[in-house]
Amino acid sequence: MGYVLRRLPQLVLVLFAVTLLTFLSLNLLGDPLKAILGPQYGDKELRAEVRADLNLDKPIPTRYVTWLADAARGDFGRSYNTRESVSNILSDRIPVSALLMVYAQVLALGLAIPIAIIAGYKADSWFDRSTTTAAFGFVAVPSFALGVILLYFLAVQNDIFPSRYLDDSFGDQLYSLFLPALTLALPAAATYARLLRADIIRTLQEDFITTAKSKGVRPTRVLVRHALRPSSFSLLTVFGLQVGALLGGALVIENIFSIPGMGKAVVDAIFRKDYLVVQAVVLIIATTYVIVNFMVDALYNVLDPRVRDASAA
Repeated sequence: MGYVLRRLPQLVLVLFAVTLLTFLSLNLLGDPLKAILGPQYGDKELRAEVRADLNLDKPIPTRYVTWLADAARGDFGRSYNTRESVSNILSDRIPVSALLMVYAQVLALGLAIPIAIIAGYKADSWFDRSTTTAAFGFVAVPSFALGVILLYFLAVQNDIFPSRYLDDSFGDQLYSLFLPALTLALPAAATYARLLRADIIRTLQEDFITTAKSKGVRPTRVLVRHALRPSSFSLLTVFGLQVGALLGGALVIENIFSIPGMGKAVVDAIFRKDYLVVQAVVLIIATTYVIVNFMVDALYNVLDPRVRDASAA
């Protein structure tokens, strides 16, 4: 708890920087009114309405505080293209993107952990060499290219999975999101597996593992109970960093698989120059990334006594 309290000011400072940069993004585009209204900029009445709504006649610090207070309540303004609240536009899309992200991480860890344990235990075996080759391949292939390949062979050509998003039930959602989640999961799983394999090989050479083996502890118990936990700290760190890569990849994958998530919303908003929607999505993604990494740091402190002792010192 003390570690979290010590890191809390840093979290607040980072969130302040993230929100400030997100808020200033519209101003960096030039005239905010022109960026927001686009082709409708010539409408004087609409310009006056937007200027009043967004407090554009007030200083930037005042506008920032007002915008941040509204965003904290979930009010991101409204689209002047569709005349719809940005919160309403995103309310149905955020759960879809969140489910896709969680699904991808579960698949990635579900694939990576057993593969890494076996490869680390049987280093330089045919299994280790083949999984290493496959991992390098999945890391090298861009997610959008992998998504197109999986979509063509498993959905279009063979009709094993649906080529469109289904939302009739939670089971249909999981079924239709399997391919896009797998597309995001495979490169992440390759990274996790290579990192965890190397740590497991190093851990298996420690004295406490030798002691456990000399006591007749079964190899499976040695691997899962004694070797996995101390080998997972680096994996936990990369897990937090990988959230950013998955968030960025999800924006592309959602458009390839026509998933009505935040990625689809932001691309549609860019094409119609609806920058308030883009601003809201950027804020949500950046804030999520910062908070997830803060939680990972806190969990790392809980799991590793060495970090806890160093923090106390």
